Amino acid sequence: MHKADRHELNAGWELPGAYGIDRLVLLPKDPHWLFAYWEVTAKLENRFRKQYGADWDTAQLILRIHDLETGRHREITLDGRADNNYLQVEEADHAYYVEMGRILPNGSFISMLISNIIRTPRNSISAVIDPSWKMFAFWQQQRHSFIGGSSSFEFQADLAGTELLILVAEEEK
Repeated sequence: MHKADRHELNAGWELPGAYGIDRLVLLPKDPHWLFAYWEVTAKLENRFRKQYGADWDTAQLILRIHDLETGRHREITLDGRADNNYLQVEEADHAYYVEMGRILPNGSFISMLISNIIRTPRNSISAVIDPSWKMFAFWQQQRHSFIGGSSSFEFQADLAGTELLILVAEEEK
């Protein structure tokens, strides 16, 4: 069977560099990192430029990261040519959103785009314990289905320890 290559699959079409949609998207990468990507159309930029005049072009472009759990935010300065950025956050298992805007020379913040809200994953083992899960039952079940030589050294040592405990308990009876 003929394996299609990438050019056959997309019939030679390339993905566009931009879609003409004003948007800011936020994604969790891991407990302490987020990824944001955005597109700001010329139409949106021109609307703000008309409203704020020359101040708009001298204003600093920033991303404002909002932590919904603490109510705090911090700002990251952006290069005007960038269309994505990794963002480090201090707290895991918190809800965040970002705002893109500019700080005018007078210090006021003008919001251009607001992202979706995300929650970062926790950076620890779950505190939820399933009451129907019993570790000893698991090991006991594994001991009966064990086939010699097909497991790791640690697993075999755990099984040997469990068998010794069972033997000691039976001798004490």
